[in-house]
Amino acid sequence: MPPQVHSADDAQRLGEPLADQHGHITSADGTRLFYRRWPATATSKNIVVIVLHGIGYHSGPYKVVADTLNPQGVYVYGLDARGHGLSSGWRGYVGAPARVAQDIAAMVGLIRAQQPNTKIFLLGDSMGCNYALDYARDHQNELAGLVLLAPAFYVDLRQLLRPESLLVMPYFLLAHRKPIIELVGSRLEESSHDQEWIAGRRADPLAYKSVSFGYLLDIQRLIAGWRSRIAPKLNIPVLMIKGGQDHVVSQRDCETFERLCGSADKRFELYPDVAHTTLWDPQSGEILNLVGNWLLQH
Repeated sequence: MPPQVHSADDAQRLGEPLADQHGHITSADGTRLFYRRWPATATSKNIVVIVLHGIGYHSGPYKVVADTLNPQGVYVYGLDARGHGLSSGWRGYVGAPARVAQDIAAMVGLIRAQQPNTKIFLLGDSMGCNYALDYARDHQNELAGLVLLAPAFYVDLRQLLRPESLLVMPYFLLAHRKPIIELVGSRLEESSHDQEWIAGRRADPLAYKSVSFGYLLDIQRLIAGWRSRIAPKLNIPVLMIKGGQDHVVSQRDCETFERLCGSADKRFELYPDVAHTTLWDPQSGEILNLVGNWLLQH
């Protein structure tokens, strides 16, 4: 587990050097949340993207999104989820759906106060898609749209049939909060084609190296009943992107979401040669250009 953050001083010390512009917000329950901001470097298009990171990760590496979008006039924020990165909150816990929605609402509220007329999009990466959909369930009137990268509606069934997965199944019943599901071993090798990113992910002191069954269940609870409670009720634009070589999350569920999604403006792009990490792949430039163009059109 990465170190616990109890205060702004902890975040400052653990985050050194902090080259990105950054700040803190306070969620409804008093939890202190850390965010990074990357301003537009071209004439502003009055578009803001809030990036919601993947499993066990944090906002820092998502500067890759800003590097493409900032020159197009798009302002980018990256939020460290509670219990992750430089945000406070207990490690190994995601938080209840209502609490997660309040965290994102605090970020949206900050942006609304600073840029009242801007369009706000949520960009989720894998686990971050669940955060985005959890918030959009009751707050889509605050959003201009959703970008969902490799959404984690459910894991690819091949993940469950791996020998190492079967060996840790007793922990599901006996110690479901023990972090015994590794994130940086063979699974990481299979999830990206970028060896430099893989090495960086393994060495990152702010990133989780393993998680528990309880943590994974927390992520799934964020979108419980999504087939009836979320997808059909969405009426904002949705762009969903997934890799054809992604064996981490279920492609069938992504296809089901597209079919059930109530939005009249929805688009699902499948990149056959891309693995799970759509932002760290030889085709990431192409994917991010698609995201940028889609944002500007909306």
